[in-house]
Amino acid sequence: MILTGFSALLASAFYLYASYLLWQRIKTQPTSAIRQRVLNVSLVAVLLHLFALSATLHDGTQILFGFGNSLSLIALLGSSILLLTNINKNTETLGIFIFPLAALSTLLPIGLDDSHPLPYELGSHVLISISAYSIMGLATAQAILYSVQERRFRTKQLSTVLKALPPLQVMEKTLIQMVIIGFIFLSFALLSGVFFIEDMFDQQLIHKTFFAIMAWLVYAVFLVGRVKRGWRGQKAAKYSIMAYALLILSYVGTQSILYFLNP
Repeated sequence: MILTGFSALLASAFYLYASYLLWQRIKTQPTSAIRQRVLNVSLVAVLLHLFALSATLHDGTQILFGFGNSLSLIALLGSSILLLTNINKNTETLGIFIFPLAALSTLLPIGLDDSHPLPYELGSHVLISISAYSIMGLATAQAILYSVQERRFRTKQLSTVLKALPPLQVMEKTLIQMVIIGFIFLSFALLSGVFFIEDMFDQQLIHKTFFAIMAWLVYAVFLVGRVKRGWRGQKAAKYSIMAYALLILSYVGTQSILYFLNP
């Protein structure tokens, strides 16, 4: 436990250092040396984060889920995807939004002891579902950034931070990559969920399932339109935001209905 806490603290420190380096890069002329340093520091942070989080996600016989390690998992996925996109594109500047949140969330499992044990089968489904929601959330944030950047570019009103973001073409490609990855996770989440549904109405899952399937269909329509008709730009951003709104409804809407049914 001490080693886990120490790893989480180190990961948080490295995330903050990567954020500082990015902020310095935004204010000054970017150089390849600073970019490489940011990537190296953030990679160390992600590896330490992974080690610290893995110790809080299972106890050897069950998967443990709570508010703290769920948020930490979301931040880890965001940081990892950001590093992966840097394999063929310079997208590290987006870390100025992700790394500070990751620095905070990596510490949450230490301070919040609210984990609930789940069997590995059900826990795996929940893990895939959280991953799908978080990746699509990142894609939505990317879509919003892209939309704002594109509109400001047209009116020549780019702020310092927006100027430091990757070019519009790179932002768009990153958005598509995130949607594709999230779509795969969402598909597996829906498929794996079938095995845990006994009575959809009795388990009060009809609302969640309906909106999740609707979100999946909107993402599917967008990806097909992207391939067949070349949908891009603001249309890509709008479809991503609209589909994620349905995903949010699948959770928030269900919780609201359950509250009114069982106050």
